[in-house]
Amino acid sequence: MEALTREGRPARAARLRTAFTGADGNARLTATTGLILLVLLPIEGLTLLSLHSFLSLHMLIGVALIPPVALKMGSTFYRFFRYYTGSAIFREKGPPQLVMRILVAPALVASTIGLFGSGVALMLLEHPNSLVFAIHKVSFIIWLGAIGIHVLAYLQHLPGFAVADWVRGKQEAVGRRLRRRAVVASLLAGGGVALVALPVVAAWHR
Repeated sequence: MEALTREGRPARAARLRTAFTGADGNARLTATTGLILLVLLPIEGLTLLSLHSFLSLHMLIGVALIPPVALKMGSTFYRFFRYYTGSAIFREKGPPQLVMRILVAPALVASTIGLFGSGVALMLLEHPNSLVFAIHKVSFIIWLGAIGIHVLAYLQHLPGFAVADWVRGKQEAVGRRLRRRAVVASLLAGGGVALVALPVVAAWHR
């Protein structure tokens, strides 16, 4: 029994690693998170139609988006890291498109960090700061263009990878469950962050 336990632990550990670090698992996690953000981000965008009326909602949805956005950026960064550090599995999948690597990805990452970082800063500041607001506005303009190109480039591949983790199958059942839990956990964390931010939003309005 002890021998079986010793042999079983490395096997389970390998399955846990593959669920997130294997090329296919990473692609599915990235696609699933991207598909969810493709639904949630437009909801945040709708609040801009009447920001004066929906400012509280804009703030709460914004902070709720941070965990799933972080998960998406983390899984994407991991792919870049493994590819450029010479992982055979990731190199076999091929590199991201050249324009996406050189131009769009850096702009998207920088503007995303600037957008959400400045948004949180504006919430926490007692009085609106013109510099932080300018960073928020410029980041949004850059982010809007970059995310538009990003979605157009990968939209055709998104449903296939995303759905793969949410349909029944005998292959890699453990990996699918772990990735689904990671996505759900990011959404629950977003809800928790929004609840924590409620007093901050109320105080900001006062």
